[in-house]
Amino acid sequence: MTAKKVKKTLVDEAKLLEHMIEAVKNFDGGKFTKQAQFIQASWARFLDDRRLTNVFLAQADDNEVVEDLSQEMQQVELYIKATDASAEYTETWEKFLTCERDILKYLVEMGRDGKSGP
Repeated sequence: MTAKKVKKTLVDEAKLLEHMIEAVKNFDGGKFTKQAQFIQASWARFLDDRRLTNVFLAQADDNEVVEDLSQEMQQVELYIKATDASAEYTETWEKFLTCERDILKYLVEMGRDGKSGP
């Protein structure tokens, strides 16, 4: 596959993120604690940052796309190493982060396929 297909994937994800952002923003969190309301707003901002990144990358040079995704994959790899997936946690972040890393790895490989770039 090519970086063109990676960019199409990024555009598709941006569209999905738009719907997720609306769902988070429109969810009635009025009965939430202040902390939970903060988390709700934080998720909306996080998802919007991700969406904006996808929009930017979809318009970037092919090599920039591959490089950015490679750097993000390296950052996720560091998070995986730092995550303690013990039974004390209610969520197993290591599994989530490993999945995220695998998605990034797949996109990087798609973007590099057929290119002589980085």
